[in-house]
Amino acid sequence: MNNIKKYIPYFYLTAIYILVFFQYPASIRVGSFLFHSNIAADIQPSYLLIWGLMRILIVMPMIFALLIHLNKKPGSIFLNFGDKNRMISLTFWVTTLFVLLGILFYPYFLVESSLTVTRLMYLIPFFSLFAISNAFVEETFFRGASLTILSEKFGFWLGNIVQALFFGLIHIINPMSSNLLLFVFLTFALGLVWGWVTKYTKSLIPAIVCHIVADIFVAISLF
Repeated sequence: MNNIKKYIPYFYLTAIYILVFFQYPASIRVGSFLFHSNIAADIQPSYLLIWGLMRILIVMPMIFALLIHLNKKPGSIFLNFGDKNRMISLTFWVTTLFVLLGILFYPYFLVESSLTVTRLMYLIPFFSLFAISNAFVEETFFRGASLTILSEKFGFWLGNIVQALFFGLIHIINPMSSNLLLFVFLTFALGLVWGWVTKYTKSLIPAIVCHIVADIFVAISLF
């Protein structure tokens, strides 16, 4: 019985990962889990809000159930301000660098976009809410719960590699890049960096802010 109990956290992580993966399809029509090869032609702005809400309502309760099972508080998975000086400094510098790199390399990952300035202004609320909700859930799961549990079992460096690997793999069916392998490698690398930043600052805030920036780029590429 004790042997089974010690594996329960990994069952939780697996179940949540599957939910995250299947909420991240190549394309989903609003109200229907229907896969397509080109998301840009099918997705609606309201879908971004639905997706974000689904992530919060489905995934977050499971993460907190996992914490309860492990007798852990939210702060144990970096849901706090951590080292405030490091957190503020890293959030500013890493996010600034990330924005600059995103602008520089964005054309390589853009599938297609016909946005006008007027339509972009209309979609900003959708993009922002999607990015905030999606980044919060994914960072809480990958750099929060997964990194913490894997680090306790295997040590930080191996745990960080494993969580980043799985983070990269969920982007296999992400259509934002014409070069899939490069995109998956990029998300794996970002997972490593965000994992280190989270450990260094003892807070998810820097990783969440950077992830929000990334998701805004992604959202723009959908339209």
